[in-house]
Amino acid sequence: MGAVGAASADLAPYFEGLKGTFVLYDARAGTYTRFNAVRGAERFSPCSTYKIPNSLIAVETGVASGAEFAISYDAKRNPRQADWPEEWAHDQTLRSAFRYSVVWFYQEMARRVGAERMGRYVKQFGYGNQDIAGGIDRFWLSSSLQISAEEQVAFLQRFHDGRLRVSPHTMEVVKDIMVADQGPGWVLRAKTGACRGDLPEGVVWYVGWVEKGDDTFYFALNLGGPDLSKLTPLRVAKAREILAALGVLGGSGDRKR
Repeated sequence: MGAVGAASADLAPYFEGLKGTFVLYDARAGTYTRFNAVRGAERFSPCSTYKIPNSLIAVETGVASGAEFAISYDAKRNPRQADWPEEWAHDQTLRSAFRYSVVWFYQEMARRVGAERMGRYVKQFGYGNQDIAGGIDRFWLSSSLQISAEEQVAFLQRFHDGRLRVSPHTMEVVKDIMVADQGPGWVLRAKTGACRGDLPEGVVWYVGWVEKGDDTFYFALNLGGPDLSKLTPLRVAKAREILAALGVLGGSGDRKR
């Protein structure tokens, strides 16, 4: 795929008026495509992209048995907030909580995993700065844990290649719930993320990989700014546009879900 070696400038039109970065790694060719490499090396909160390692850790420790592992919604413990999507205020399975990015579900799983085990696996995974000091149910939300786009891509490759030292069952479950889209000859596995907390600027993410025949392409996109409501709708669309332009991903007509 020759386009994967494209110069960073080729991607500039996709980021006009935006503060962001994009990193793509073509595993077969061993080549990168980058836009704004300086930002690509800068660490930010992983936000809900941490649901990928959180899921791996929960399944590996037995906190979650599989994709259909369920937790009942407790309205007293997690009262519905004004900005919650409608889907959140319901019982959830690991699959649905990943798909709808349900924060309370993953906070509860993290509490069940506990700080000692969570910290051990975050270090085992080599995940970003490996700092969970911000609290067991919030360290990935504009808190102590930080990761760069470059590190996201490297982590995803280690996961895909079976180098995280987790069981085949754990890998199978999480790869399954990560399926975001698929079409003729390709599968997209990915996760969104967005958070700000009390910081002047927030960050939105879209990270994952595309399996296309015998090829695998790992990617991470993030955008930053003070108004996440403007950035959140852009993250998936921008990433897909870039992946399509680079010949990695089929167009919107190939979508199945």
